[in-house]
Amino acid sequence: MSTKTGRDALRSGDFSLRRRLSWALVVWILGAGVLAAVASYLLAYRDAQEMQDDVLAQTARYVSLAAAASPSPERLYGDIDRDNRLLVERLGDPNSPHPLPASLGPGFHTLKLGERHWRVFVRPNPEGVGLAVLQPTQLRAEAAEDGAERTLWPFLILLPFLVLVSWLLVDRALAPLREMADYLERQPAEAPLHWPQRRVPAELRPFLDAISHLLQRIGELRQRERRFVADAAHQLRTPLAALSLQLDNARNAQAIGLCRQRLEQVDKGLERARHLLDQLLSLERQESRATIWQHFALEPFLHRLLAERGPIAEARRIDLGLAAPAGLSLDADPIALETLLANALDNALQYGPPMSQVTLRVVESDTALEFVVEDEGPGIPGPLRQRVFDPFFRLPESPGEGSGLGLAIIRAAAARLGGTIELADGAQGRGLRLIYRHPRGTAPAVETRHAP
Repeated sequence: MSTKTGRDALRSGDFSLRRRLSWALVVWILGAGVLAAVASYLLAYRDAQEMQDDVLAQTARYVSLAAAASPSPERLYGDIDRDNRLLVERLGDPNSPHPLPASLGPGFHTLKLGERHWRVFVRPNPEGVGLAVLQPTQLRAEAAEDGAERTLWPFLILLPFLVLVSWLLVDRALAPLREMADYLERQPAEAPLHWPQRRVPAELRPFLDAISHLLQRIGELRQRERRFVADAAHQLRTPLAALSLQLDNARNAQAIGLCRQRLEQVDKGLERARHLLDQLLSLERQESRATIWQHFALEPFLHRLLAERGPIAEARRIDLGLAAPAGLSLDADPIALETLLANALDNALQYGPPMSQVTLRVVESDTALEFVVEDEGPGIPGPLRQRVFDPFFRLPESPGEGSGLGLAIIRAAAARLGGTIELADGAQGRGLRLIYRHPRGTAPAVETRHAP
């Protein structure tokens, strides 16, 4: 499969900004040019007709004055301009080539005389006899059309030039986009992105800043993934090495009882490795799985969650309790919420001493539901309450054999649900309270469905 450079990708594709702008300018220029040409033609045609009417009126005035001063006015009548076919006649004269009625009023008229149409201007002479100047309308139209057509030539010459110039201007205006596409293509994947300050239009600066921030976030995610993979490999290396050593010891054991004892150690090591892998998979699911929102009743959900941990609490002699208003319901991703509360309860049960209490409380307000998991364990010092959310981080001298992923999973689940996590001291300064605040009525625009 062939690949395209940034410039080729910019020029091709289903959506081309360059092509759209170019064609929009071409259409508007041609449309405006055609309208201007039509308007110019019509105005020039009208002006030519009015000019010819003025010629008829001026001719009538001249002939009228000349007839009053001439001893032989008959010489002024008839065809006085063979090129423009101007005729001068007296109204009611039966000997004229185109007899006109004596009742024809002064001013302009368009008449059909014989087979032709004529434009006629009537002006009374000093003797009171009407004087008419005639011109064929066909000749007038041809003269007007010739004059109007001359006004179209500038538009016919200018429009292709404007189209070409607009096309070149769009191509030049979008040149920074092509340069940036080529610049991005040449950048190494590991190098930070620094945009050149010149040749960057101000309109593109927000776009470039958004790309820079996106690439920065992608770089941070890649660094986090590398660190996570390295930490996971380190965490898995220790139990796997211990398992290999324990298998060698079991293989070399001489007595059945000793072999069984060492195999029990292998089984415990496998259980720790399985738990670590489960935690890793749970964290990956919280960070990558699509969020599916459902509306469900909270009370049976919480009862089931505590019932599943009842045997663990009983084995560790811990009083596990629930304090929540009846009849609550909420919109959330039940898998993410269950993961969050399950890890919080598991941590509280793991670090709570025997004969202590672990309580899950739900506090309702107008804007949020507050889930509080409270224990009576050793707690977490204030300066470390942010670091404990980092994957694989464990408190110094922390009891048990945890993986250091529980709080990281809780934080990832809270981020998916759109809520916040807070760690605080327990009652009377003993133990730890994990508080998750879930916003009400602010479900994001993702897939939503109701639980059956």
